[in-house]
Amino acid sequence: MNIVQRQEKLAAITTDYINALEEVVNNLEKEIKEVIEAEKSDNPDWEKSIENYLDELHSVIYALPEPREGHKELHKKIVDLRKRIKDIYAEFKALTKNN
Repeated sequence: MNIVQRQEKLAAITTDYINALEEVVNNLEKEIKEVIEAEKSDNPDWEKSIENYLDELHSVIYALPEPREGHKELHKKIVDLRKRIKDIYAEFKALTKNN
């Protein structure tokens, strides 16, 4: 296996991993909205739990290695996930502040 084949294999694995992270972020975003709508009392346990999970996801997403040249789509997905996790956190904080 030459270096180009190895890089392509790594890019394919990274793509699968990023797609899985993207699915997790989508589900989390949906669940946060549902929980906030259902939970009307101040319950710091569920808020802290979601906040910890968001912090973990943030760490995982920001630890993703940047792909080598030739993988612009993969780079764009990483950038988009980083922006989304920040936006979700900001939205979560705004929604919980209003409750």
